Amino acid sequence: MSLSSHRSSDIPHIDAADPLPGAGERVGRWAEPYQRAETEMWVVHLRLPELLGDDVRLVDTLTATNRETLSALMEQQDALAADAGLRVSET
Repeated sequence: MSLSSHRSSDIPHIDAADPLPGAGERVGRWAEPYQRAETEMWVVHLRLPELLGDDVRLVDTLTATNRETLSALMEQQDALAADAGLRVSET
């Protein structure tokens, strides 16, 4: 069936005021990890770097050669943040 044979009432209308589909509230300290195309390195950023605190052991960006190493680094940073008394909960 061609597009011209559809009635305009068959096509759903989305109003500009309609909310976008919900993806849910982001949780955790870290944003979604991604892999850089040019270097193939895995990267993740702290969602709220302003909550980093004064501990020089804590960083706002982690980079690793694979996802498993990146996850281990994230866990290490979460443990250091907990030790420093910073918020590390899932909310």
